[in-house]
Amino acid sequence: MKTAVKNIKDWQQLIQAAEGGDSNAQLEVALHYDKGIIVRSVEVVSPNAKMAYEWTKKAYENGNQEAAETYAYHLSNGIYCIKNTRMAMKLYEDAIKAGSSTAAHNLAIEYRDQHNFKKAFSMYKKDGTDFSIGMCYYYGIGVAQNKLRAFRFFKKLLKPDNFISGYETNEANYMIGKMYLEGKVVKQSIKRARHHLLLANEDGDHRSAEQILWVIGLK
Repeated sequence: MKTAVKNIKDWQQLIQAAEGGDSNAQLEVALHYDKGIIVRSVEVVSPNAKMAYEWTKKAYENGNQEAAETYAYHLSNGIYCIKNTRMAMKLYEDAIKAGSSTAAHNLAIEYRDQHNFKKAFSMYKKDGTDFSIGMCYYYGIGVAQNKLRAFRFFKKLLKPDNFISGYETNEANYMIGKMYLEGKVVKQSIKRARHHLLLANEDGDHRSAEQILWVIGLK
């Protein structure tokens, strides 16, 4: 179920359904507590991270698969609960089988923190648009170093049909720009390097791109 909470009455009805054992309603309550709800400048629900966790846990215990993934994140980081990495990893594995790319990324982080970089890389690859794949190829982390493959992957990330974050877009542009400037795996092109570095620093907050642009100029 998806409940449009527009006022206190809607919220109370959702809470009632959640308290009645509806796992979908419980997850919705958790999500609303996580973000809060403001309707026409009126705060219907105040953000409450602890309550978000409690309702997530209830939804998980009632068999909600989507809640299990969020619950795993809490277990992994010990947020409002005792840290349990083994259980978190098991829940991430189950979520991956259900098709979650976010769970694959989170599980990769667990393996990375255990310094099992080969396994981490295999998890990154389950999400074909994870920026970390390119970085692994570039530096040879968990896979044989292949900067040309890294370059091609970064270029692929920038295709319009890949919905990546603004951060990843900037970083992909920075890496491509740097590789055009280095001229080792692709022919050196200051013009192309400048183009991608300018995109990386579009918001004026990419220090590394800015430093290179200072050397090669903005035009």
